[in-house]
Amino acid sequence: MITVPVVSHARRALALCALVALPLLAGCGSPSGVLARVGRHTITIGDFVDVARGNEARYAGLPDSAKAMLLQDLLRRALLLAEAERRGLYRDSLVKNFSKATADDILLNALFASLSPRNIAVSDGEIEQLYAWRDTVGHVLLIYAPSRSAAGGAIGDLRHGAPFAMVADRYGMMGVLPPGGDLGFLAPGSLVPPLDRYLRTAALNQVIGPIEAPGEGWFIMEVLARRAQPQPPLDGQQRFVLGDMLRQRKQRVLAVRAVTDLRAGYAMRLEPGAGQALFAHLNGPGGPLTQGMGETLPARPLPEELGIVLGRWEDGPRAGTYTMAEAIADLNVAGREHPSPTVLPSIQHWIETQMVRRIAAIEARHRHLDEDPAIARGIEQRIDNYVLNSFYDAELAPRAEITPDDVRAAYDRNPGAFQRLDQVRLLETTLADSAKAAALLVHAGHAPSLREAVAMAAPGARVTEETVRFPAAPGPWKPHAEALMGMAPKECIGPIAVKGGWLIAQLVSKVQGPQPFESLPEEVMQYLRQQAADTKRDRVLNETVSAISKTVKPEVYPERLKNIPWPLPPAPGANSQPG
Repeated sequence: MITVPVVSHARRALALCALVALPLLAGCGSPSGVLARVGRHTITIGDFVDVARGNEARYAGLPDSAKAMLLQDLLRRALLLAEAERRGLYRDSLVKNFSKATADDILLNALFASLSPRNIAVSDGEIEQLYAWRDTVGHVLLIYAPSRSAAGGAIGDLRHGAPFAMVADRYGMMGVLPPGGDLGFLAPGSLVPPLDRYLRTAALNQVIGPIEAPGEGWFIMEVLARRAQPQPPLDGQQRFVLGDMLRQRKQRVLAVRAVTDLRAGYAMRLEPGAGQALFAHLNGPGGPLTQGMGETLPARPLPEELGIVLGRWEDGPRAGTYTMAEAIADLNVAGREHPSPTVLPSIQHWIETQMVRRIAAIEARHRHLDEDPAIARGIEQRIDNYVLNSFYDAELAPRAEITPDDVRAAYDRNPGAFQRLDQVRLLETTLADSAKAAALLVHAGHAPSLREAVAMAAPGARVTEETVRFPAAPGPWKPHAEALMGMAPKECIGPIAVKGGWLIAQLVSKVQGPQPFESLPEEVMQYLRQQAADTKRDRVLNETVSAISKTVKPEVYPERLKNIPWPLPPAPGANSQPG
């Protein structure tokens, strides 16, 4: 038996985690609020507080040292970004494409947030009605179709005997519904209108549809079963949860209405044959159907394909277009939804969705949302994170790859921490009654040995001696090897449930010692590899940052950290949810 030491490497592992995960905001405070300047990046007290709030646990120790550690991480991040900028990474075509997509995404979200505000009223009566409905849940099967014609095709397949699950997978867009369209048991309030009403009222085991959910698409539904579901009391917490659910449903209705108005206002339309053109690209030689394994990335386009116009819109005197080149770029955006490559209506719906994203970003700029400091800051943060990841992957990661020597060095730093248990000598007794076993354990704590404790607490019980060898320990001892490693002679363990009763054992002696590196088990080697990787990443990072700082020469004002309380008080409004 060997144990892995519990050693905290939080600070070392945090080095890169903090650099990528914690945002560095573009400061705009007064000079007295500036903690550091690194190239074009300014770290203000406000920026520091935004990053620190909720992350205090990452920075252990006394307040002054914890704040200094966080500032140091922000400085390292800013120095790496300054070097990435010096090397021209912000001018790279991939970064430019990411920047455009990121700005559009954030502006789209900002626009719809302004059109569907969070402070929508929900009445007590609405909450109480939803609560009453949620006493019963229904097992739902669902097919999603992006158009009425596609929904009609799905209904036709079902009437010709096709299994529901197969039709759901054939017509649906990837990621919209679970495989086979099986949503399991749902409570009312879980589905968009009018599907939620059918969840409560539809006859069982009957296919219903096509059903239009305005702005969402078309659905075919079947409720397989219903059953009662106990609910928690309708107290303050439950009212908050249900009220928020109703509020989100209302927001969704407003968002759908906003999309409808956008499409009309910009006269958005597909070009004839747009879906067929993208279908041909997706299913051509080298496309997803010929790549296998469910691959959905598009094939390399032919030059003449790139300029094909798939859709158009009007923006005052200007006309906008959505081309095949832009569609291919959108298909390659990480995390972006993909159409079902063999279902034409799914492809057409996907093209329309990408066009809505574009006109929403245009509308947001017309409303000057891109000039809002918080939105501009959010865009900058996302771009900086992307650049930082790219810089790390290209410059630091190759130098941070570990070697066998690095793993051996991780072991050599503390070889005594890797202990191996070879054998233990035990005195043992088994009692049929668990209460007597517990009483014996109390006596064993102050008796000279287990034999004397048995004589006092369980006269007549048999005491035996056993030598247990590891790692091939018998029966009950394998799970307790780690506990035995931490015990001293005369300490007891138990009661342990065994055949015939409850086992109490006292440690007489044991043999254990450092585990040689060459015979370490795989789980320990994996632990050492992680330690080596953390150490090498930290070293490479520090060397890189040190070299950059000689050129960039940051301005740092650490004395201003004294004005920041630690830990930070909660942000205003942070406790608005009922407890």
